[in-house]
Amino acid sequence: MNILKLTLLSLLLLTGSALRADSPAESPPTAPDPLAEVLPILQAKYPDFNGLQYKEGDHLSDLIARSNGGLSLVSGDSPAPTPIITVTLPDDIIYWRLASFTPKTNWGDLGTELRNIPRRYPFGGAVLDLRSNAGQEDIAGAEQVIDYFAPDDDSLSKFLPVISDGSHLRGYRIPDHPFHGPIIVLINHQTAGTAEVLAARLKADGALLIGRETSGKGAVFKEQKLSSGKVLRYITTRVFQADGTDLWNHPIVPDIALTVDDRTEKGALVLIRNNRILDVIQESAERHRLSEASLVEGQDPEWDDYLISLKNKPVLLSLPLIHDVVLITALDSLKAIRLSLGLIPAQTTATAKAPPQTPSSVQ
Repeated sequence: MNILKLTLLSLLLLTGSALRADSPAESPPTAPDPLAEVLPILQAKYPDFNGLQYKEGDHLSDLIARSNGGLSLVSGDSPAPTPIITVTLPDDIIYWRLASFTPKTNWGDLGTELRNIPRRYPFGGAVLDLRSNAGQEDIAGAEQVIDYFAPDDDSLSKFLPVISDGSHLRGYRIPDHPFHGPIIVLINHQTAGTAEVLAARLKADGALLIGRETSGKGAVFKEQKLSSGKVLRYITTRVFQADGTDLWNHPIVPDIALTVDDRTEKGALVLIRNNRILDVIQESAERHRLSEASLVEGQDPEWDDYLISLKNKPVLLSLPLIHDVVLITALDSLKAIRLSLGLIPAQTTATAKAPPQTPSSVQ
């Protein structure tokens, strides 16, 4: 009898398991598609709405897929942008790491500091590092940067919001041109959006571009926060170069193109963010640095020092951990430009040891 009861109980348990397995599992609730909320925005403000080929039954994801980067839906709680890093390097070269267009404090403080630097170092150059800057929506920040380094170029101001008197909203204005000197801009495949527009304008203004071609996604973007908390990022204006070329889908090609390892470059940018820029440019107080006189006489004391170091240490230990070839090329190019323009006279000796110099913060 007990055996029969156990058998019946086992059958009931097995039957219940089978029924549960055959019944459909409850699916988690899906978030409503935000297309109805964003469709009026896109119809009014997206410059190539017809190209999205919208049809009844589409989801927002369909339009994003057809936009080729012109539309995206991002999290509303994205991390704060990395502030602009400003450093004065040896040879009185100003370096700005522009991972975003966000100053540490405000544009007024940054402009005041920059205005004072040329008075101390009248023959310095500037390196503006736009690598891995995808600040697509910050046209005001890009306009502020160009106002500091190429104030005669007001081409970006027309993309700024229009205020009550009909003029375009402008940012902090420095009363005089804060910088006089050669400018080099660093770019890579992750230079996109507004940063790409800025790079194109600076190149048109005479800056030298070094690195790798940009993403080909240069345009003016805007962000719209949705009721879900997410943010719709979309193109509002296409940008054209002076010859009529649309920056969208046309990458900017650097004047000096370099082959760069992605992982090495990412590591260098992390070190720069952590205030270790001297490490990535192999700078130290003891090193014989390449000078203008060295260029004239065809000598390279940096390479000579490196070869000597190989005799004294194992090869693997003598190699730098991270070597930012793009930034080093920019610094050497500035030296050559300054010499060719006669901004700094050649020294009488090419082998004189450079005095120890340490970077100082500009901001």
